[in-house]
Amino acid sequence: MIGPRPQVAALKPYHLPDVKADVILSANESPYNLPQSIIDEIKREFDRVAYNRYPDPLSLELRQLIGECYNLGADNVIVGNGGDEVIQNLFLAYGGPGRKAVTFDPMFEIYGITGRITGTEMVSILRLPEDLLAEPVIAQSYDIDAALVFLCCPNNPTGDMVSPEKIDELLRNTSALVIIDEAYAEFSKQTAVPLLSEYENLAILRTFSKAFSLAGLRAGYLLAREGVIENLLKVKLFFNFSRLSQSIAKIAFTHRDIFEAKIEVILKERDRLFSELSKTDHIKVFPSESNFILFRTEKPATQVWQGLLDRGVLIRNSSNQALLENCLRVTVGTPEENNIFLKALREVV
Repeated sequence: MIGPRPQVAALKPYHLPDVKADVILSANESPYNLPQSIIDEIKREFDRVAYNRYPDPLSLELRQLIGECYNLGADNVIVGNGGDEVIQNLFLAYGGPGRKAVTFDPMFEIYGITGRITGTEMVSILRLPEDLLAEPVIAQSYDIDAALVFLCCPNNPTGDMVSPEKIDELLRNTSALVIIDEAYAEFSKQTAVPLLSEYENLAILRTFSKAFSLAGLRAGYLLAREGVIENLLKVKLFFNFSRLSQSIAKIAFTHRDIFEAKIEVILKERDRLFSELSKTDHIKVFPSESNFILFRTEKPATQVWQGLLDRGVLIRNSSNQALLENCLRVTVGTPEENNIFLKALREVV
């Protein structure tokens, strides 16, 4: 039997361990479920969906709705099953053998995994090891003959931002398609959307999984010039986004103002969590503009992770990534969850 391509054979499947815990602060999900008013509207929609019919392969109504929010057209938007599928389409359309993609590591691991799956040469530029910032090293990408440049803003897992001025400079100094991953932009209040009118090599990735409390749905979208969207439509799976997913995403996006109150609660809790972590002995905490916080411990990260799990708290062990020795990432939860985490962490460290 013929085996898989060498790039695939060398990979390990990406998965998170199925670990049970009372308090789950490991995946940067919203700690709050959908508001009841939106759940009720989804229930009414559930009875109206024609499940025996294929969905609109272009998701035109949803794309139009999203585009209008940003003063763009449907031709400037593509949607997919989470940001992961959109990232895959970016590599299928613009990556592949003989092409390079740049990341500023540590970053979201899916970029590198998807790049290797598609045979794209991944060029990793390391952040400054002391503060883990990307902005001081971005200029290193200017002389790389890359097809794709990925920049997380805020970055997962470090939580840092890159200024609009630096993003503008990057766009002026590369011919690559620059993808600004704004999965956590609702928490940072910063976006590169105004730059779309100036640069044809800019694309902005967004998701419903974080601020919109829809991680279980899997819905993401990309904003870009018409030519970029047209190329992505060429490689996406035909019926990639179900009728029900399109309906739920439209309902959530229409009522996105309802989520603002919970976003503000998360931001207040993030600041409180950062303050409390900064007072905790034997750890170094990194500032964050997102809904999670990265910190480094003097003890081995695996030991701290297990100690927290023994106390019913699950967070993310990030120590396997470049520059993140003994680092862990905690999602901002509810006030009660955060109190339980802080108490457990102080006992462990």
